[in-house]
Amino acid sequence: MYSRYDSLLFNYETTYRTHYRDGEIKTSYKTAFKTKPKCLRIRPPPLKYIHTLSEWKQTGIPLELYVKPKETIRTNPRNTQKYYEKPPDPDWENAMKTRLRLVMTPAISMDDISPPEKRKLLIEDVYASSAHRSMREGLPVSSGVCISAPLSCTPAAATPITLQKLEAPFVSPEWRMDSVSWDGRQLRSHCDADKEFYLGRSPK
Repeated sequence: MYSRYDSLLFNYETTYRTHYRDGEIKTSYKTAFKTKPKCLRIRPPPLKYIHTLSEWKQTGIPLELYVKPKETIRTNPRNTQKYYEKPPDPDWENAMKTRLRLVMTPAISMDDISPPEKRKLLIEDVYASSAHRSMREGLPVSSGVCISAPLSCTPAAATPITLQKLEAPFVSPEWRMDSVSWDGRQLRSHCDADKEFYLGRSPK
C-alpha cells in the first residue's frame, strides 16, 4: 500500500530519467472530462379548446388571453417622446369676451386687457410662488441657462456582465478515491508534512 502511494507521490524524477528516458517509461494518464447528458423537459400533453376542440398552438393556456394590454406598460422604450405643442383654441377669445368679469388686485378686469402679452405677464406675476420668483431673479434669461429638463432620448443598449461558471478543481480519476479517504483521516492541526510523515506514520 505504501509502495503505491510512494510511486504516486514521489516518483524520484531526475534530469537523466526525465529528459533522457532511461529505463521504464510510464504511460501518462489521459483524462477527459465528459459532460453528463441533460434530461430534456418532458413534453406536456396536447391541450384542446373546449368550444372548438382544436389543439392550442402554445404549450399551455396563455394567461393574457382576455386581458387588455396596458398602454403605459406596453409602450416601446426606443420610441422617444415627442415635443408637445398646445393646439390653438379658436373659441377661447369668444369665451373670454362673453364670460363674467373677474376683477383682481390691480383693480382691473383680466378679460379687458387688450394686448395678450400684458395679460400673460400679469398672470405670471400674480400666480407665481415665492420660490419661482427667487429662481427667476437668481437665474435671468440673459444667462442662457435652460432650467427645464430635456426630453429623454433613446436609452443605450444593455451591456450584460458574463461571469465564469464556478467549477470545482479537477481531480484525476486515479486519485479520487484515495484522496477522499486520505483527507478524511487527516488531523486538522499544524504539522510538518514530509515524506516520513505521509508514509511512516498512521493517524490515530
